[in-house]
Amino acid sequence: MAGFEGLRERLLLVLLAFALLPMIILGIISVVEMNNASVDVQSNITSLSKSLNRSALEVGQGGADQVQLAIAKSRQYDEFFGRIASENELVADYLAAGSTNESCTPAGIWVSPMDSNRTTSDIRDATIRSLCAPARIMQALHKSKSSQYLSYIGTEDGVLAVWPYSNKTLSNTALFGYKDMPFYAQSKQKKKTIWTGPYMDSKGDYAITVTTPFYRNNRFAGIAGMDVSLYSIYNDLSSLKGRGYPFIVDSSGQIIYRSKNKPENDLKELFITDNLFESNNPEVRALGKNMIRDSSGSSVIGLEDGDGYVAFSRIATLGWIVCIAYPAEEMSLPARFIDSGVKDVAMSATAALNDASRRVWEYALTIFVLTVFSVLGAGWWMSRRIDGQIESLCHAAAKISRGEFDVTAGTSGELAPLGVSFNKMVQSLKGYAKKQEDDAALREGSGKEIAFLEGIKRNLAPANVPQEEEYEIKTLYWPTDRDVFDLYDISRADDKIALEMAEVGGDGVQAAMLAIMSQTLFRASPDRLNPAKAISELNSQINLHGHGANLACFYALLDSANHTLEYVNAGFNPPFIVDPGGMVDTFGGGGIALGMLDKMEPEKTLIPIQPGDVMVIYSNGVVELENDSGDQFGIERLINLAITNRHRPASEIMMIAEKSLQDYSGSKHSQSDVTLIIIKRD
Repeated sequence: MAGFEGLRERLLLVLLAFALLPMIILGIISVVEMNNASVDVQSNITSLSKSLNRSALEVGQGGADQVQLAIAKSRQYDEFFGRIASENELVADYLAAGSTNESCTPAGIWVSPMDSNRTTSDIRDATIRSLCAPARIMQALHKSKSSQYLSYIGTEDGVLAVWPYSNKTLSNTALFGYKDMPFYAQSKQKKKTIWTGPYMDSKGDYAITVTTPFYRNNRFAGIAGMDVSLYSIYNDLSSLKGRGYPFIVDSSGQIIYRSKNKPENDLKELFITDNLFESNNPEVRALGKNMIRDSSGSSVIGLEDGDGYVAFSRIATLGWIVCIAYPAEEMSLPARFIDSGVKDVAMSATAALNDASRRVWEYALTIFVLTVFSVLGAGWWMSRRIDGQIESLCHAAAKISRGEFDVTAGTSGELAPLGVSFNKMVQSLKGYAKKQEDDAALREGSGKEIAFLEGIKRNLAPANVPQEEEYEIKTLYWPTDRDVFDLYDISRADDKIALEMAEVGGDGVQAAMLAIMSQTLFRASPDRLNPAKAISELNSQINLHGHGANLACFYALLDSANHTLEYVNAGFNPPFIVDPGGMVDTFGGGGIALGMLDKMEPEKTLIPIQPGDVMVIYSNGVVELENDSGDQFGIERLINLAITNRHRPASEIMMIAEKSLQDYSGSKHSQSDVTLIIIKRD
């Protein structure tokens, strides 16, 4: 019982704290909120009174107040767009810093294909690392702004980061070529933050795009952009109450927003055309010129059915103009009656809120006192009951420690569940042997599944690797006992050699079935000699039968007669080639894995193979192999191995690679299949 001394006092303190803390917080918040509400109601109603009094004036006397309303709205929207521009420029500033010390893969990354004459993979990898911090900032800003539905970073060397990340968003942005979009070229040309739009988004709502260029070493390196929904702006204007009819005009006189319901009163002539400069009414055209010339103001225009009054103010950030139109005859109200009524409402509301505040304080104090006495009494009574039952449990535990298992703890009330659990523990100790047998049976079943998957992996590996004159092809395959799948195949396709390496998305039996289906379809495909068609057809079959699985795949045809390699890469690691001089060129990689889109039209690439060239095709299991310290083997170590041993035959290069992987991993088992293909032209 020594460990339970003071339980009664501690229990009472805990109960008291838990009971009192919410009550104290509730009381304080209630009183503060009621007082604030009282002040706010009085302030708002007083402001309403002033506003209505101003609206009650005749057109000539009250015009300034209508202009103030337009100015207030334009400043509100100018702050909205200015804040978004500042946040986008913040992302651009982090991009300009270009730190590559951090290693990550930002969500929504797309890497454009590249050939032997384009940026090397090292530069591309450095670009991706430099996006780590800006991408996190971009994502945080996006999550905090409901008006932003798409944020992105596009670099000059072909790396695109999109948030929120989804296959649809990434494919729509990347495949159409973001560098060909007007906002990219305009931002690059003007060397400053620009706005483009408005335009209609996929949901039928208006949106606008802000784009900021960033520079590294005084050279243009890319853009940071945000697509911003204008729904909140339009919704705010639509919610304006009163007689005014709001609309927005751009710098060319084009009406880019107005309510769906056109006014049926005297103002309808103002909106016959969508551009004020194209109106048949000269006073409407003059209104357009006044709004373009002046930052704010008002105009009275003669319309067919009567005069109209338009107050306007410019949104400085965009050059748009917020306008509010009024029929002239509706510009006066009985001000003295409104003023008197509003003041009476203000006094009544304020008095009611003060009374409510006083009552809340009295109720909170009463509940506080009752809670204190209730908790103290309940805690004292509960602690006395618990003391005796804890003492019984301690005696039972002492017997078990001496090896006496014929013990039954008797508890009731609050400690009844603890007594039941204690008795179950004793019974569990007695049945330990049976539990061990059950666990062994379960492990045996798991072992059968592992053996089944390992058997499939071994059977999918090609038994014989075809060889060609002047070419040496060597393979390394270490299947793991994990339920992930690498797939590779080397076979003849007429007078060429078909090379395939893939990584199956998914696990267990589903991944095994997809691997079997993919290899069968590749070998049986009538389009084997056309890599683009073969990949496209396999994508269709995976969508039909893959049940949501996906396949990252590299497929190539080696033509030994013409010494060329024709390939398609669908989301797989980009292979690389080392020439006799030690220069490294990376094949175009990245893209989207099969099964991610309903329809794919991949592009094939043809490259020459020179004497002495060494090609390396590898799976994730090679570069992600870890040593005992958890460090990965990495792509750089694999490239340096190929460069160092490029003058050796492919068989020796493979032996050195295999030994390097074994020595590096040591006693640690790989988490993924290790698959490696080395091809050398003699």
